[in-house]
Amino acid sequence: MTYMAKQGTSFEDYWRGLENRAKARGPRAFAEFERLGHRYRIGADLSALRIQKGLSQTEVATRAGIDQAEVSRIERGSTNATEDTLARIANALGADIAVVPRTLVNA
Repeated sequence: MTYMAKQGTSFEDYWRGLENRAKARGPRAFAEFERLGHRYRIGADLSALRIQKGLSQTEVATRAGIDQAEVSRIERGSTNATEDTLARIANALGADIAVVPRTLVNA
């Protein structure tokens, strides 16, 4: 179960909380948060799809041929996953990796 599911919050609420904590720690922390934000978004997207499909991290890891701990780190945004690893996880979830224009994501 992800932090968001435990807390009953949306990703946007979670994201704002992370952003606020980074701002409170100062300009350097906030700059680092902005630089690494893509990790959190990708992780949240993968976690949401996994939960939607009713799969555990262990099931996804087994299908993708990686460790459950790696799935957990990716979902939390705490690791810099390779493209190959992300593709294996996406495939395990019946999805593809795609680059989407920001205007479509933020619409």
